[in-house]
Amino acid sequence: MRDDSRLSTDHFPALRPRAETETTPDYLNYLSDTIELAHDKILQDRSPFYKILKIFNTKKPLGLDDIQNIFNEAQKLQNK
Repeated sequence: MRDDSRLSTDHFPALRPRAETETTPDYLNYLSDTIELAHDKILQDRSPFYKILKIFNTKKPLGLDDIQNIFNEAQKLQNK
């Protein structure tokens, strides 16, 4: 099993401070967007199920290529 405690601040972007002229909603949106992107990047790099989940969450209805990609990813996981 992988030791995920090795995740360090190197995996996360530095967050900039709030600008004096920036509104609270704008700064909160910046924080939310930055954290979401970083989280997605970490999952993409570390989670074997991320690619399958991403297909399920973004493709409605699933096309034949999507289904084949899901089967291919599942096959890779079964062979580990």
